[in-house]
Amino acid sequence: MSDKCTIFVGGEPVSQRTLDKEFIADSTVYGADKGYYLARDLGIECDIVIGDFDSSPKPQRDDVLIFPVKKDDTDLCLAIKHAFSKGLKSFMIYGALGGSVDHLIGNIQSLAYIVNNGGSGVISGDNDIITLLPQGRYIIKNIEGFSLSLFAYSEKVEHLSISGTKYEADAITLDNGFPLGVSNSIISESACVSFSSGKLLVIQSRR
Repeated sequence: MSDKCTIFVGGEPVSQRTLDKEFIADSTVYGADKGYYLARDLGIECDIVIGDFDSSPKPQRDDVLIFPVKKDDTDLCLAIKHAFSKGLKSFMIYGALGGSVDHLIGNIQSLAYIVNNGGSGVISGDNDIITLLPQGRYIIKNIEGFSLSLFAYSEKVEHLSISGTKYEADAITLDNGFPLGVSNSIISESACVSFSSGKLLVIQSRR
């Protein structure tokens, strides 16, 4: 059984070209509250529908998991926690961009929850792709027309090395009080990023 999970939430819609259809086909698909309708509009059938449905009507299904409006978890976090309970650890999230800044920050914190619990996650939209990485070495694919920005999500990201980009770096430290890594460019097929400690927020944005 695949450990992949696709979650649709109720923020900014995405287009068909943004969907990783191979990943979706091999994953358990969640519709988190209003995200159920985003998935439906894209022709994606949700395996699990979950949320409080305070901002959209309850779908006409008998298997909807409904939670109280007054709760500690966002609808996205409800889906993530449920997915973890089913052994799912690799997350692709759509509809989590746009809208209000507070929801965006909450959705990024949901990526941190995924990483802190041993998973990996990506928030994907038409104009931005966001992921949060623990220490390690990573290859980041060049997407034509997109910039690459790196931020320290922890207090510091240490011994950060970057190659394959317009601005390269060797064993530098990023801290969360200064935006040193904003708006770089990948100039080859991919960039290599490695660091020895901390959590790195990676954002690729359409120029």
